[in-house]
Amino acid sequence: MSAIDRIIEERDRRDPGFAAAVEAELAEIRAFDDVVNVILDRLCELGWTREELAARADLNAASLRRLLTSSAANPTFATMMSIAEALGLRIELREQTSVEKMLAAS
Repeated sequence: MSAIDRIIEERDRRDPGFAAAVEAELAEIRAFDDVVNVILDRLCELGWTREELAARADLNAASLRRLLTSSAANPTFATMMSIAEALGLRIELREQTSVEKMLAAS
């Protein structure tokens, strides 16, 4: 068990639900990291810069840079659609697999 795991476990004993809140936050961070990684991978595939993507998606370059690097990024759906369309991608919702459901419940 890592030091951070011990700290979370200890805090959860004093404040029940703390560990679940930390895990929920981490899941959200991982999900957003996955989206950013898809965008960055696609930029590499296309040989585009972030500035070129911003121009093609009709976004401010600084705003796109913050979206891809800020831990507090909270883009609108319209912004994400613009980015996806510029990259030749689509956004879709799909049902979670049984493994994803199990991980979400834990």
